[in-house]
Amino acid sequence: MKKKKKVSQKKPNTSVRLSQCMIVKNEEKNIERALGWAKNVAFEQIVVDTGSTDRTVELAEKMGAKVYHFEWINDFAAAKNYAMDLAKGNWIAILDADEYMTPEDAGELLATLKKIQADPVRSKECDAITCTFVNLDENGNTIFIISHQRVFRNKPHLRFKGRIHETININHNHINIPGIRIIHTGYTQAVYTDTKKLDRNVTLLRKELEDEPDNPNIMLYLADSIKGSGTPEALAESEELFQKALNSEVPSKALIKQLAYNFLIPRYARDNEKHDEAMRLCNRAIIDLPGYLDYYYYRAVLNNINREYKTAQDDLIKCEELFMSSDGIPTTQIMMPSPLRLFYQLLLSARGLGDTEGISRNSTIIQIMLKESKKESTVIGQYIRALLIDGITEEAVLDELAEIYDLNDPKDLLFIARASKESGAVEFTRNIMKKIEQILGDGS
Repeated sequence: MKKKKKVSQKKPNTSVRLSQCMIVKNEEKNIERALGWAKNVAFEQIVVDTGSTDRTVELAEKMGAKVYHFEWINDFAAAKNYAMDLAKGNWIAILDADEYMTPEDAGELLATLKKIQADPVRSKECDAITCTFVNLDENGNTIFIISHQRVFRNKPHLRFKGRIHETININHNHINIPGIRIIHTGYTQAVYTDTKKLDRNVTLLRKELEDEPDNPNIMLYLADSIKGSGTPEALAESEELFQKALNSEVPSKALIKQLAYNFLIPRYARDNEKHDEAMRLCNRAIIDLPGYLDYYYYRAVLNNINREYKTAQDDLIKCEELFMSSDGIPTTQIMMPSPLRLFYQLLLSARGLGDTEGISRNSTIIQIMLKESKKESTVIGQYIRALLIDGITEEAVLDELAEIYDLNDPKDLLFIARASKESGAVEFTRNIMKKIEQILGDGS
């Protein structure tokens, strides 16, 4: 009797070869950090230059990256796909020059990829890693947090589409690892001014919309870019595009709708005649983006204005629970850089309900936070502007500030004026300056 041959099972390939790819142009300020984070985890680093006139190429080569050149054809997908085609690894991390990971997160990424490779089921099903994408402002404060995919299998069909805001269609073949963070510094106003990104983006997106006039995703991205100029005409066009995208029968991605909600809700909340529309959009946003505290927050602001204090308080408590969660929060710019606005709205609700315990608690928290930020003009200025946007009177704002500043001291008033000016609270700044002039006049 013949012995049966043992059927050897193929062992999973546990080796990870990570190719870092990026496209660049005039990124000498960022290139060393952009390459530095992956130095110890990537087996190759590929830089595709699209026409730099500064030291970008020199610095990239000095750091050991393989540098290639691509003639710019107003198509981000084409440039990125060229970079990915050059990759020899089995995984690709494709971050922009203004994006990076901490050494700890880079190490966690490599460990995660090794675990996926060692698991036959996960290795077969996983084509991408979804990470936490943290956007920072000029001062290093978090503006907003979203989820993003920047790490992919090196498979020929996994390539970008779209001249701008290019994406790869992964469907459901990805694993969400929120503990791995990608830091992004490219959406600050200073960066826009330096690189003229807004003009470039608007031009490319208008072309995209000409090709696909019914695509709500392009409308949303175009509206978001147009509003950056801040002119009344630009804001009006953005509003029209955002509304058109939200009302489109063509499906759009929920996370991109976030751009419309973040623009329209505060805009309508500032207009007494449009509060009903703001409330409608809040309710819709909560359905589209469950767990995002911003829309509960704005709904609470509107309910406080309408004296629906208990309903407002319920939403605000939910916001506080999410905000203070040790797991982190999926939030946008409304609540940043501090929770001062949240606790002020909680204070208003408590006052409306006659809740003495809530009044005492939230007043104490606010004063502690204000005192800790007393010398930080950015925090104070944004707090002032935020309260004014939420419909709080100038007198009430000054009452809060009076707890830590001497409003009869020109020096303290000048600091408040400078902080509010930096935040864009122009009318409030003018009134503070008038108060300073009055005090100085009386003193003479």
